[in-house]
Amino acid sequence: MKKVDINKEKKRTDLLNASYELFTTKGVSNTTIHMIAKKANVGKGTFYLYFKDKEEIRNILIAQKSSEILSDAIKILNDH
Repeated sequence: MKKVDINKEKKRTDLLNASYELFTTKGVSNTTIHMIAKKANVGKGTFYLYFKDKEEIRNILIAQKSSEILSDAIKILNDH
């Protein structure tokens, strides 16, 4: 993977992690895109390179966390 691709993936991951932390501590409605970008150490414009809006990043997080929970449940069931 090229360094530029690694950088892009890191920024996207940082935005997702910052969003998750802010959404779970402040709530989605009390979290702004500016807050997300600041926490991820990127410019506000960079947010829009990766995500359309706050609802899109929220939906991605819901899908990711749901998938993690389901995978964990399947693993536990298979272990027993």
